[in-house]
Parts: sequence; structure tokens; C-alpha cells
Amino acid sequence: MQFINLISRMGIKSAAGKLWTKPHIDAAIGVVLCAIAAVGASAVASGHSWKNMVPLVFILVLLLIAGLFGTRVGILSTVLAAVIFSGFLFAPTGSIEVASDSARNNLGWMLLIGIAFSFLFAPPTSGLRRH
Repeated sequence: MQFINLISRMGIKSAAGKLWTKPHIDAAIGVVLCAIAAVGASAVASGHSWKNMVPLVFILVLLLIAGLFGTRVGILSTVLAAVIFSGFLFAPTGSIEVASDSARNNLGWMLLIGIAFSFLFAPPTSGLRRH
């Protein structure tokens, strides 16, 4: 107990206190929301003939997430969504390999557009806390 009091008197923040600042919490919320949306889209589209088009439609979600939460979240969300789609939606499931050429191309376009939009047009920080 005395050690904790000594650290707090010295003004040293704990690692957890430094890690979970407001911008990091916003980033985590944005990435988790995008991951949930990608898993949901994978579950809805699984087994349908139009599942190869899901990454192209999901670009709208990525643009919204990047616009709200900033550049870093847009990039991380785009990469995470591509991994989720390749692992859960496209054959062979459970692997990041994609057997279908059209699905692979659509994943590539999703990555290109999502990352480019995040760098070029998304705000650098979260729009939730900007004034």
C-alpha cells in the first residue's frame, strides 16, 4: 500500500492509466464496432450467391467508421474486416486464404479504398470528442 501511495505522490501514472486515455478508448470502440459489423455481415451473407459482393458494400461501413473515429481506426478497421471476411466468409473458412478470384479482388478493392479514404479524407482524431 505504501508503494502505491509513493507512486501516486511522485506523479507516475500506471501503464493502464496511460493506455486507456480518451482517444484510445474511442479507437477501441470504433474497431470493435467495425469487427461486430463484419462478423454480422459474414453471418448474413454466408451461403448466398452474393457473398463475394459483401466487401464492396462494406466499404460504406468503413467510410462511416473512419469519418467518425479518425484515420487510425479507419485503417485498423479495414484490415480487421478483410481478415474477418477472408477467415469466416470465403472458402476455405478458418484460413486467410481466399480461393475465389472475384472475392479476392473485392477484398483488395475494399482494402485499397478503405485505407486510401482513411489517409486522405478521414479526420486525424475521433470526431466524437472534437470541438
